[in-house]
Amino acid sequence: MSSQWMLKTKGDPLGAVHRFLQDVWQAAGLDALVIPPNAKGQKHILTDPAGLEEVNPFQPLMLMNIAKVIPEVLKEHKDGRVGVLLRPCEMRALTENAGRGVIQTERLLTLCVDCLGTFPEDEFEWRAARKGSEEGLTGEALQFAPQGGISAYRYRAACQMCVSPGATEADVNIGILGLPVRQTVLVDVKNGPLDWKTLTDGTADPALSTKRDIMLAKLSERHTRTRERLINGLMEVLPTDIEALLDQFENCGSCQMCMDSCPICTVEFPRQFEGRYRREDVAAWLASCAGCGMCEQSCPQHLPLSIIFTYVKQQMEQALAI
Repeated sequence: MSSQWMLKTKGDPLGAVHRFLQDVWQAAGLDALVIPPNAKGQKHILTDPAGLEEVNPFQPLMLMNIAKVIPEVLKEHKDGRVGVLLRPCEMRALTENAGRGVIQTERLLTLCVDCLGTFPEDEFEWRAARKGSEEGLTGEALQFAPQGGISAYRYRAACQMCVSPGATEADVNIGILGLPVRQTVLVDVKNGPLDWKTLTDGTADPALSTKRDIMLAKLSERHTRTRERLINGLMEVLPTDIEALLDQFENCGSCQMCMDSCPICTVEFPRQFEGRYRREDVAAWLASCAGCGMCEQSCPQHLPLSIIFTYVKQQMEQALAI
């Protein structure tokens, strides 16, 4: 059971979200908040709500999947409550890891924001310089939130193919896609002990949720077409099954950078037997893939891993359906 609330942004959606997060921090009694680090070298954890002014969950840049650091943060704050500010793919990774019993979710407050898409780091830096600032680039992204974001072919492949860019699974979901963000953003929450009436600007008009749902459906369809196009364009070089993928991993030698960057591998790293990764471990890894694209971003050979893993995962699912 969930309820929908709204935040009036008064022309400043990022500022409205900052104020909301500060109020939630105090009301929930958080010890710390795990955040997506930004281009300025910001750390992935805050212990003082005053630092929220530097947090930018809408910045079109993803440097890491913060789901991978949550087990360690919970160890550091073993007696307190920890908040986590996530993108949808990070929320999916957290959910997968929680299912393995390695995360005490009862001590977490999860907050998720709709994702407008992210650039590779070098592309982000170039665009921010042309725009005049990183904040200006974020402002441009938010400007197009009512249209579902900018249809940018330069976004990371994982973002172009993501069929679930909406925040839906967290305790608190902040919706911006399809919405007039310079006026209002949507806050969808699971029923809990906090007084959302005082933490927000009141109950949301159902029309807001309808607009967002329509936009999420359009984006899912658009990204599905993009995924099919990217896969078809690389069909001749893509591994066709798990065994072919394992052969490709052998060519990678002892690199493992894709696995080191993966939040799923943080809690369940694929094992090797006689120098070859175990088939069942790699299959389980792909089946749990959150689609964040950190593997591709870390690959020193610049392999299109987002497309490769998506395609092999599809082949696995089709084989199981037969």
